[in-house]
Amino acid sequence: MKKSLIAIAALSAGLHAHAFDLMQPSLNDTSNLVWSGHISPDTDTVVSALLAAHIYGGTATVPGELNPESKFVLEQCGADAPVYLDNYQGKRLGLVDFNQQTQLAPGMNEANIVAIIDHHAIGGNPVNTSQIVTLDIRPWGSTATMLMDRAKQLNVELPQELACAAIGAVLSDTVVFQSPTTTGFDHQLVDAYSAQAGLNDINEFGEQMLIAKSDLSHIDAATILTMDYKNFEFGGKKVGIGVAETLNAQQLIDRKPELLLAMQSYKKEQGLDHLFFSITDTKHKRANLLWVDPSDQQIVERAFQSVQGQDMLSLDGITSRKRQIGPAIQTALEQ
Repeated sequence: MKKSLIAIAALSAGLHAHAFDLMQPSLNDTSNLVWSGHISPDTDTVVSALLAAHIYGGTATVPGELNPESKFVLEQCGADAPVYLDNYQGKRLGLVDFNQQTQLAPGMNEANIVAIIDHHAIGGNPVNTSQIVTLDIRPWGSTATMLMDRAKQLNVELPQELACAAIGAVLSDTVVFQSPTTTGFDHQLVDAYSAQAGLNDINEFGEQMLIAKSDLSHIDAATILTMDYKNFEFGGKKVGIGVAETLNAQQLIDRKPELLLAMQSYKKEQGLDHLFFSITDTKHKRANLLWVDPSDQQIVERAFQSVQGQDMLSLDGITSRKRQIGPAIQTALEQ
């Protein structure tokens, strides 16, 4: 595998004895260290915390309730869930799968961050640290892919349940390799670990995951809105973007009035300048984007040069918040 370009700050222990070292885990102080992803955790966030704790030490944690897909993956793989924390006060922090201040969980102190492992752009409102922080940022399909690669580099064996969960995380973030964010590295690492994971049919496992996350009929609209949700700061504006990836998009489109009411309430409660929600049809590769007021509609018109209705726009070929929806909205707000 070709060696990727990795942004690593101050890896030299000789120059910066207190810097976290991603290549020599034995040099690191892991006392009071926790690994965590963003609020409203998805499968990549959950599993990446488990992988990082296994490779580097410390405790894998999660700052919110697991979504149906994450529960399915952990159950199918026989992996334990990370420890739930509702407050990170006083904890030394390793962040996985995010780098934005807007996605920090309660009690997370930026001064306590020692490492960030992520596959998102450093834009909007990134964390602001007062000490040297080790970064591993790569344009790969998932953070779990990066950690699988790191485990191979360090000769750290992943137990079957973690190898299985890691593949689940890759399949989740790449929508079973259908997302435009998918890279050759994602395919290579999944292939490399499939035997260790005990998975004979990767595509079948991915389809089962999609089915598990698609049935949201038993979940209320307010919960659906924030199950896969992220806050951003674009052009000085507070922006929320939620996503529901489903094989049965019509089920959620039929609930549009409920979702719009939930969005109106959430936007007001959180003091957001703009709020958007995508019912992402993974079967037909289409985002059905919702918004709640004229100010949001103006941004949608500017971002996608089209509005079909007063509160929803269907966008063929659009499936990724990270690569497509978010950047288009950011550009529209920063113009």
